Amino acid sequence: MSNSNQTFFSTCRVPDQYNKVICTQDKVVYTLSQLKHATVADIALKLREYEPAVNTFTHEKNTIEVLNYLFDRGLVKITKQNGKLSYNLVSA
Repeated sequence: MSNSNQTFFSTCRVPDQYNKVICTQDKVVYTLSQLKHATVADIALKLREYEPAVNTFTHEKNTIEVLNYLFDRGLVKITKQNGKLSYNLVSA
C-alpha cells in the first residue's frame, strides 16, 4: 500500500456534532466516537435517541453496513466482549 493510500485509510473523519442531514456513515462514525466501544445495538439505540422517527431496525441495518465498510478499510477494530462484537474507531 502506498503512503498516500495508507494515510487515507489510517484515520476516519469524525464530525464535530450530530446532524440529521449528514450522511449515514458520518452519523455512525460520530455516534461510535461518542460511545468509544460499542455493539451494533448500542450504536442503534443511540442513533434512535438522535432520530426517534427512524425505527431501530433501520438504524441497526445502516450501522451494520457502515461498520462493515469501515472495517474493510481498516478504520474500525472489532473485539469480542461477553460473546458480542464490540467496535471502536482506529486512532491515527
